[in-house]
Amino acid sequence: MEINLDLRFPRDAASVPAIRRMLDASLDVLGVEEPIRGDIRLMLTEACGNVIKHARAGDAYTVHVLIMDEHCVIKVIDHGRGFDPARLTVTHPALPDPAAEQGRGMMIMQTLADQVRLHSHPEHGALVALEKRLHYGGDTLGRRLADAARANGAADGAADGCELRLTAAAAPELQEFATRLFDLARRGRTEQLAAYVETGVPADLSNDRGDTLLMLAAYNGHAETVRALAARGADPERENDRGQRPLAGAVFKKEPEIVRALLEAGADPTAGEPSAYDTARMVGHAGFIDWFDERAAPSA
Repeated sequence: MEINLDLRFPRDAASVPAIRRMLDASLDVLGVEEPIRGDIRLMLTEACGNVIKHARAGDAYTVHVLIMDEHCVIKVIDHGRGFDPARLTVTHPALPDPAAEQGRGMMIMQTLADQVRLHSHPEHGALVALEKRLHYGGDTLGRRLADAARANGAADGAADGCELRLTAAAAPELQEFATRLFDLARRGRTEQLAAYVETGVPADLSNDRGDTLLMLAAYNGHAETVRALAARGADPERENDRGQRPLAGAVFKKEPEIVRALLEAGADPTAGEPSAYDTARMVGHAGFIDWFDERAAPSA
């Protein structure tokens, strides 16, 4: 399920409730639970209010909304003079100064959104991007669509091993979202990445070079992330466009924890060219070869 909304309004405070009602109506039709809708209404109000405050007279601004299964991304874009994001960032959002005007809107957005990103280009405008995970009621349209998308993705993957890949032809918003997921894998943000996969992100999502989330986590030394992805269906045997496999790469980098995690996930040390066995011989790591031999030995 993917829904895109693009709304363009003049710089006028009266536009904010109109945008808020339109987005809230869409979320209501899908069956998003009221507490989540309330958070989105408030953070959208603050983001739009900030844009109106900093835009030039006569400027228009754009609100772009992407709803993808159980994720919502809101971008508020102005074409005014921009702002300094550092001045709006609240270092200790739990301890704001109630009398301060500066930073209260940012504090609200940081508190309610799962992710807040700010980009400003002086004299050329600014972007406020907010991400929020959605929760649908029981038998609602959004729940049925999200469940169907997840089921179809699982069925397609089981049927033909299809590869779910980010390409240059993907929508910019989807590219940005997927790039963030790849970054979570590289940084070993296990809980966040696992939560996304559990709510519908393909476990074998790969970038334009064929590197999967699991492969990126393995190459960057994050054994727990590898285990979490494998436990949620990621394939430890999937190779990238260069024919490289996670296990051979971990052996080459001499990462014992990664090698162990991949073996636990079912990676085959004899698969690929060069295989993990071949790589271990090449780098002279007898310990890995012993592990592989133990795995291949029949149990008594």
